[in-house]
Amino acid sequence: MLESELPFAYAGGSALNAVASWKGAAFAISLKVEVKVVEGKRIDNKLLRSVYEVFKEQVCDPGEVTFVVKSEVPPAGGLKSSSAVANAATLALFERCGMRPSPYYALKLSVEAAKRAGVTVTGAFDDAAASMLGGLVITDNKEMVVEERRPLEGLRAIVLPRGGRGLSYGEVAERLRLLKREFLKVYEMLKAGDLYGAMTLNGFLVAGALGYPQGPVLDALRAGALAASVSGNGPSYVALADRDKVEDVYEALSKHGRPVVAEVVNSPAYLP
Repeated sequence: MLESELPFAYAGGSALNAVASWKGAAFAISLKVEVKVVEGKRIDNKLLRSVYEVFKEQVCDPGEVTFVVKSEVPPAGGLKSSSAVANAATLALFERCGMRPSPYYALKLSVEAAKRAGVTVTGAFDDAAASMLGGLVITDNKEMVVEERRPLEGLRAIVLPRGGRGLSYGEVAERLRLLKREFLKVYEMLKAGDLYGAMTLNGFLVAGALGYPQGPVLDALRAGALAASVSGNGPSYVALADRDKVEDVYEALSKHGRPVVAEVVNSPAYLP
């Protein structure tokens, strides 16, 4: 568990994959990425270099620095690790320059950096917004607008981390866009307040399109989860449960790997 006083941002889980329709939804969970800015002459990571360049162009010159990243988030599994890294690095640069931005301004810079680095076409705006702002966010990724932000009280997330997606982004996008109409129905369910039904339907759609097993979703629901889904483009899974069902859902997902229990977070990312 990361408990230092460094700037950090949160990982997240998906309620609506945005690839097909540009409409997305995600929520923050208590797995963290923290970043420290130190003196240095090279930034080898493409995303972090982009964060530095965008910040230097639009905010202030932090000088010759590099980044030290500590992460609790498994990479490349759909748990918003790239968004969390970009967010935390952006906040660390604000700290370096002695500035305290609004979360929305920091989010704007972070997403621009992710787009420039080619992490995603849209900068994964829904993921980045959940990581930076906390709570559940419903977004229009094309317009980069947060349509709604809601707190999710009293819930735990049971995460089943997995790596090795195996599909290129182009293949993922082609498959998911075949189901654009169905993903828009998920969006309508979310806007009507049916988070759990929407998130679970999203899970079945993503799993079906990308060839992931549906077993983890079904087993989590059978054990009492309120909702379960493939997170992002996978292959990780995430379930939401009331506290009295966490142990049962954890045990059910243990058949498929090594789950992690996290809090659902409603507070923004941290800048000391």
